[in-house]
Amino acid sequence: MNFKWIDYSRELADTVEGLLDEEAVRMTGIDEGFDDYYSYWANEENTVLGENFWCKVILKENTPVGVMVLGKSPDGEFVMSEIIVSPAMRGHGVGSAVLCEFLDNGEYIIGQKTKKVMAVIFPGNTASQKCFEKAGFKFSSAHPDGDAWYYRYTAK
Repeated sequence: MNFKWIDYSRELADTVEGLLDEEAVRMTGIDEGFDDYYSYWANEENTVLGENFWCKVILKENTPVGVMVLGKSPDGEFVMSEIIVSPAMRGHGVGSAVLCEFLDNGEYIIGQKTKKVMAVIFPGNTASQKCFEKAGFKFSSAHPDGDAWYYRYTAK
């Protein structure tokens, strides 16, 4: 594997905040800070860390290159709600490499096989759309109010 995957913790809050430049905030809606976003989802009533919710900080050669937030729906489909790549690494194939590594090694990274994954992407986020398509995701549908597009991946 090319990346090191570690669980998010409050000790990493400042590191992850460093990934949230203006573009990342605009494309994710995480405008109250990452730790608040994480705490909201991690403390939801049915959330069980490591069973149906994960947040992984991604490192390359001990340098943080991204963060991924993933949930699992009751029907077993994984839902990738956020993947944020370091501003310095965007446009260099890091996002699609991270996605491919995750899809190929989900059992090692989160302890579960990732056969079906859905990603939620803002319609104007063409960089993410291309990144996910490069990793094998296909456009599936648009949310009825048009504010999100769904991309899906199914392992072969």
